[in-house]
Amino acid sequence: MVRRVTILAGIRSMSAALRAPGLARWLRVVGPAWVVMLADVDAPSVITAGKGGTEAGYALLLPIFAIVPVLFLVQEMTARLALATGKGHAELVRARYGAQWAAVSVLGMAIINFVAYVAEFAGIALGAAIIGVPGPIAIAGALAIHASMVLTGSYTWFERFALALSLALFSFVVLAVAGRPDIGHLVSDLSPLPNDVPHDYFALVVAVVGASIMPWMLFYQQSASVDKKLSREDLRGSRIETLVGAFVSQALMAAIVIAAAAAIKSAAPVAASVTNLRELPEGMARLANGGAGWLIAIGLIGSGLLALVVVSLSAAWGISEVMGWPHSLNLRPNQARRFYAVYFVEVLPAAAVALVSPDLVRVCVGAMVFNVIILVLPLAFLVRLTSDRELLGDLANSRAHASVLWVVTLVLLASGVFGMYQYLT
Repeated sequence: MVRRVTILAGIRSMSAALRAPGLARWLRVVGPAWVVMLADVDAPSVITAGKGGTEAGYALLLPIFAIVPVLFLVQEMTARLALATGKGHAELVRARYGAQWAAVSVLGMAIINFVAYVAEFAGIALGAAIIGVPGPIAIAGALAIHASMVLTGSYTWFERFALALSLALFSFVVLAVAGRPDIGHLVSDLSPLPNDVPHDYFALVVAVVGASIMPWMLFYQQSASVDKKLSREDLRGSRIETLVGAFVSQALMAAIVIAAAAAIKSAAPVAASVTNLRELPEGMARLANGGAGWLIAIGLIGSGLLALVVVSLSAAWGISEVMGWPHSLNLRPNQARRFYAVYFVEVLPAAAVALVSPDLVRVCVGAMVFNVIILVLPLAFLVRLTSDRELLGDLANSRAHASVLWVVTLVLLASGVFGMYQYLT
């Protein structure tokens, strides 16, 4: 009897905690930052991390975790703008600087997005091939899921689908453990200036930066926060979610690097079933057998699907904001025809290209390096907008904060240019 009373008391206390205003408000905030951060670990990012682990071993781990504060600084600005103004990124640029500058900002994202679409579909096909599913069937299935996630006329239902899909990415953590990394090697490679790295190590580091901070992320989190109807009162919760999401996304990237590096350092042969899949980095190919192969497949398919939806939405929101069209997942297709048309039409050519892509690894790594260069323009607008006291009032950047953000922007530009030079030579 005493035990039953204790259990009932525990249930009541848990229910009371869940009804607490602070926790309830924080749970209401969860969604935009988590989804965009997990979508950040997309198929090309997975392949880039796998290539990095194959070629540079554990030496990429320190740069991966060093990106966490930069990723937080960038995405926190998007949350602040959304919650303070109730407008998306392109919509704000259009209002403050004119339609032409907004179009230029969106154009860079649209260019890199097409490469992202191709890579996401190719990653899905690659993951499906590991478990014996033909590429055309996998891509057709991805398009069907892609459509069903956004045609509910409810941002809340879309977000629930996306949050569930994000759990597939944690298969990479299990994969890292399955790779049985040598802790001694791992610790010895955690150095700011590691030895025995490939000549294009810096290009790989820049590619990892590009795989961690992408132009479409800026557009998605801001517009999703607006669609979710978050307000200034949600800022603290949004910042916490952004920080947690930044750390988790980089931890997942690290898990992929660890798995690929551990496999290369072992004597395991390349799985016979995937030797014809040139897109799979060697370190991952060595693991693509049995249960580990299923983990890679689940991770690639899940990451590709989640990123496809997020990247497509970022473009649809951005273009619709520039054009002044209705743009919300809370609207039915007949209420926002052009918004949904942009969402679907832009991915169909990429699905076809993915089926005939000859060298996905080089496309993915090159795209990640190019990401860093393309990122600079929307990031510059972001810094200017968040430094505008007329727009944000007390939430605007201080001079010191703005100076740090401009330094980060310039360092990213310089890194991207040098990384692209090293990559091409």
